Amino acid sequence: MEQDIKNKISSTLEKLWASSKFAGFRDTKLLELIGFSLGSEKLDVILQDIELLSKLSNSYSIVAPHYVYKFVNKLIKDLHNKTIFDPWLTISSPVNYFTAKNKIGIIQNKAEFEIIRDLFQTSDNIILGDTLKETPKIKSKFDFVVSFPPFGLKTQHFNGTKSSYEFATTLLLECSELIKNDGKLIFLLSNSFFINEKGKEALKNKGLIVDAVFSVPSGAFAPIAAISTSIVVLSKNKSDKTFVAEISQDDNINNSILQNFFNKKEAKAIQLGCFVEVDEFKSMNALLSEKEMQEMVKRIGYPSILLTDISISINALKGDNPEEVEHFANSIYLPKVGNSPVVASLSELKIKPKNYFQIQLDETKANSIYVANYFNTPVGKKLRESLAVGAVISQISKSQLSKCILFLPELITQRELIEVDNKIQQFTFRLDELKRSLWKQPKSYKLIAKELKSINQEEKLENWIDKLPFPISSILWRYYATKDNGKKIEHLFHFFEAFSEFLSMIILSALVQDKEFYKEESHKWIGKEEKFQNWYLRATFGNWNNLTSNLSKAIRTYLAENDKKDYCINLFGNPSDAFLSMITSKGIVNILFEIANLRNKWKGHGGITSEEENYQRVITLEQKLNEFRKNIADAFEDTRLLSPTTSSFEDGIFTFNAKELIGARTPFNEISIKSLIPLDRKKLYLSNSQQSKPLELLPFIKYIEASDAIYFYTSIESKDVRWVSYHFDKEAEIKQPVDDSLFKAFDFLKP
Repeated sequence: MEQDIKNKISSTLEKLWASSKFAGFRDTKLLELIGFSLGSEKLDVILQDIELLSKLSNSYSIVAPHYVYKFVNKLIKDLHNKTIFDPWLTISSPVNYFTAKNKIGIIQNKAEFEIIRDLFQTSDNIILGDTLKETPKIKSKFDFVVSFPPFGLKTQHFNGTKSSYEFATTLLLECSELIKNDGKLIFLLSNSFFINEKGKEALKNKGLIVDAVFSVPSGAFAPIAAISTSIVVLSKNKSDKTFVAEISQDDNINNSILQNFFNKKEAKAIQLGCFVEVDEFKSMNALLSEKEMQEMVKRIGYPSILLTDISISINALKGDNPEEVEHFANSIYLPKVGNSPVVASLSELKIKPKNYFQIQLDETKANSIYVANYFNTPVGKKLRESLAVGAVISQISKSQLSKCILFLPELITQRELIEVDNKIQQFTFRLDELKRSLWKQPKSYKLIAKELKSINQEEKLENWIDKLPFPISSILWRYYATKDNGKKIEHLFHFFEAFSEFLSMIILSALVQDKEFYKEESHKWIGKEEKFQNWYLRATFGNWNNLTSNLSKAIRTYLAENDKKDYCINLFGNPSDAFLSMITSKGIVNILFEIANLRNKWKGHGGITSEEENYQRVITLEQKLNEFRKNIADAFEDTRLLSPTTSSFEDGIFTFNAKELIGARTPFNEISIKSLIPLDRKKLYLSNSQQSKPLELLPFIKYIEASDAIYFYTSIESKDVRWVSYHFDKEAEIKQPVDDSLFKAFDFLKP
């Protein structure tokens, strides 16, 4: 139904635009909201009214996703005989789409007033005027005050005085006088609300309690607004703790959340509901980061300690020049914002000093080099994420550092660990020296090879292969296991080509989760050139490389933009930095293009190659493989490829048994995972760390459980799909009828 409404809007607006009757909408979400909430007939009336359409197109009301309105509607439950007030009424206000009869609102904008009057055929119970002047005049008490006020708007003056809070908080405080004893305030607020200590204190003075915080997924208002928001429920009822959860586009998840809230029940997954001290709550992302960090520290096994217990001083630096900063012995430099590394030396600063805290540590309790390295580990980065607050740009405050808990060994163990790290660095330096010597003194290569063997005797390629997902590790294992150079070349070409398709599939699978976002952004990776139309019907190495390159570039751009960074990371399931580094690596893309050129060049020569020529080609490809390995590194260490088998469902959480398709050797390890979404045993999923929403992969690869064989999509031949396996000799190629899931995946590859 929703897709039908979207199609109707799109086709109608295109016709009007083509006939020059209508300029168009910057965003069709408002029309979609009307269609979803008020029905197709109401939408038809609007689409036929050019004048009303024109007015709606000039409305700058920010529209929340439809699932937010549905959630608020269910949150209020029975609206019969209930009274509702909205102090900031706009065309996109939720009260317009409630079925309640007893509702009143204040509207600031005359043009918006006229739109609402024309659209809903009423102006009763709507007050036109300044809300901060009109709200105090209202003497009625309401069951609900429901409002989506503007984000980040400053309050210049209120009742003749300057307000200490932003507009939304000021409005909320004023409305506290308008609810009945058992009434509720339901506001959509930016997450900056949770870091305003004065605002929280003012709430308490008004007798307001935060009953619940329902976090709205990051990116919900993109690209119009880049801000993290929550639906906040307040009342005058006494409550020990605040219920927090993260709503979703999935109705089943939202229904579970509401059931847990109404029953005051804590769920087994944080996203479905848990209870927190609201004074300690910063955001859902911080809460999830803290939980992930706790899971990680279980593996560390060291005791916890407050940062303030091991530090002498914590100072916010100033200025742009490191030379003007006085360095204190045993100090670390921790960035207030961003992901720059924590360092123990001024010479290692990556950004300007004013963006750092200088933390001098007690040398009898902590070593600055160890603590700096600790903050740069996965658990340390999660710790920094859990400390950062802010609605648009998250940053760490000095007050948050006072709550920072680390897990550190005794000082002597810290020193021993640093000693091991130094030895690793020495090996690294020695390897670099040997490499330089090799090319300066090529005649000494035998001596260098002898020393290299003693240094590197424990490190084998197979150790790395065993950490890669099965679809690509199985191919690489064939290369590793054979002595035939001709076959080595063949297997390595297969590996690089399969990796390009595999990487494209992963990135696409993440991006297509949000169909609207994909629709708006896909021009960045799907070209419109005629020669590339329908390339996927007979996919080539070069075509996959072009797609991989475009996708990687797009993700790099999103991660560099504050308004899309968190949203993009969430689409991938909050993976490790190493994983993000891999999917955005220019080095990987460059190597893939180089390999494709080599394959075309060598195949173009034709004929039989000598053993010596094959040997030289293997050396060339192995050199590229080493570079490739450096770019992949440990990207898949915390990322698992899963094939689900059996499942159970309890308290809104699915428990799945799944095969972990990692490494090249079978049988695969079977594990149990928790998931907030159902998993289809016919599909493959990517799961990152402790995340509870595995990423469903598009069907460009196929896993045959009976034979433990992986097949890659290659082409459509007549009415069949051609699949090839690069590791399963018994049936290296299969042809099957085209299914709907593959055709739907092809739709994402069309301009």
